[in-house]
This record gives sequence, C-alpha cells and structure tokens, in this order.
Amino acid sequence: MGVFTSLTAEEIKTHLKRYDLGELDYFEAITEGIENSNYLIATHRHDHQFLSILTLVEGANAAKVSEVSGVMKHLAHYGLPIPNPRVSQDDGGHPDLQGKPTLLMVKLPGVHLKTVSPEHCRQLGSMLGRLHTIATAYPVSIKNAFDSTWMDQALQDVNANLSEAEIALLHSTIDRYQTLESSNLPQGLIHGDLFKDNILFKDNALVGVLDFFHIGHDLWIMDLAIALNDWCMDQQFQAMPAHVRAMLEGYHAQRPLEPEEQQLLQEVQQIAAARFALTRFGTEAGGQFRKDPYQQLTRLKVLHQAEPIATDPL
Repeated sequence: MGVFTSLTAEEIKTHLKRYDLGELDYFEAITEGIENSNYLIATHRHDHQFLSILTLVEGANAAKVSEVSGVMKHLAHYGLPIPNPRVSQDDGGHPDLQGKPTLLMVKLPGVHLKTVSPEHCRQLGSMLGRLHTIATAYPVSIKNAFDSTWMDQALQDVNANLSEAEIALLHSTIDRYQTLESSNLPQGLIHGDLFKDNILFKDNALVGVLDFFHIGHDLWIMDLAIALNDWCMDQQFQAMPAHVRAMLEGYHAQRPLEPEEQQLLQEVQQIAAARFALTRFGTEAGGQFRKDPYQQLTRLKVLHQAEPIATDPL
C-alpha cells in the first residue's frame, strides 16, 4: 500500500544528478498514500543535509503534474505552508523516472495528527480561507475531475457493490450537487483532499499542506465540507460542535462565508462523503480496497439523517 513503483539506489542517484542536492545518503518508501509512489530522500552536499520527498506520479495523476506544480508554487509564493517543488537544473522541469513524471519537494517538518482539538480546526479553517483568497489570483482555471458528471459515471461503475437504497441515496446526492454546481454559490480553486494525512502540525502549529492532486474549480464550501467531515466528526460520525465552530470561525476570519453557504454546509458535507465513497470504490486491488469506501458511505447516511448543527451565525 502506498508504493506502486519500486526504485533502486542507483536509479535515485542517477535522477538526483539533475538537481543540485549533493550525494544520496539514504532513501525509504513512504507507505501511507493510495494514489502515487512516495519516497523520503536524504542527500548531503559538504556538511549540509537536504531532506526531500520524491513522488512518482501514477495513473491519471500523471497528466496533472504541471498544473499541480504551478498551483503549489503560486500558493507557496504568497506564504502558505506548501512544499515548493524543486526543478531540475537542466530544463527547470520535472523529469521522468521509469517513464513516470516526478515531483521532488522539500520535506516539511511536522507530523500528521490522529486526534485534533478545536484549536487545530481553527488553524485549518484559517489556512483554508487564505488558500481560497490567494487562489483567486491564479490565472489558470483547472477543471474539477470529481464533478457531478464524474460522480454519476462512477456510481454506474460500482452499482454491484451497493444496495438499492444506497444507490438511490447516492443518485439523489449527485442530483443535488449538479444543481449547486450551477448556482450562485462562490466557487474557485479548491484543494479537494484536506484529510488529516495531508496536513502537518509541529508544536501545535499548522506547518504544512500536502497532496494537491485533487485540485480543481468547485464550490469553495466543498473544501470546508471535506475538512469538517474528517476533522470535526467523532468515530460514530457525529458532529463535534466545538470543533465545527472553531473551523468555521477560522475560515470566516479570512473569507467571510455568505449566509447561504452556512445554510448549505451540511448538505455539501453529504456530497463530499458521497464523492469519497465513490473515489475509494476505485481503489480496489486484489479484492481489497486501499481505503474503505463503506466508511464514507456510512458517513453519508448519518449526515443525511442528522439534524442541522445549532450554531450561532458567524
């Protein structure tokens, strides 16, 4: 799980010659991911050590490398804690390795949190509000690869895994998403994958945002909905009001939410849960899923039945 392309030390040494990072000390596979192959790379030049993350971009993600790199550089330029991609010395690009495009990035400090506090959620909300504001200056529109059209097709592909009631619930959720896509709700570039394993904290401060392969033009509150689902719900998929409030306040301080956005958040949380259920059905290999789609499907069912969270207006 997490590494689909195996590399040798000699392959990595040859690849690193295109960067000014010195000699290879060691490398190790990172096993947490489910889409690309990632390696921690340690090099040294004279008495200075460099730590980098080498990503071999797999499958459909390979076509996204230039746009992902461009967005990361833009956000890092404006001060967000984004790992700025390194570029090769010969052509300023991202050379292939074993025929696959790569990204070589500075390794950021920090760890992925398993348990989060309202203060962590406040910081994530603040960062996300800044990201959406800064992204408005990015000159290129990037298509949402996981829009309602994609979701509808993905549902058709996985019908055999679902009950009739589950299919009906997903259909109605996708239909609602299609309506919201053409509404006047604020839209722009979103990260699209703000789970805990894509955020780094050090000494209780948010220091890193990772994995931009789900970026695209979408409802801004989709990013909030994805984050609320992962950061502000307990193991029974019940909302944790203090965490929710903190995240929304953090976001609102950077980009004020419109009243309609606040009213529709829980509905968009359902769409987010449906989206990730469908993406995870696509991770099946050898009769097993690399990430459990039924967890997200259960989240969708709970959200569908839940009463709106009672919070004071922001």
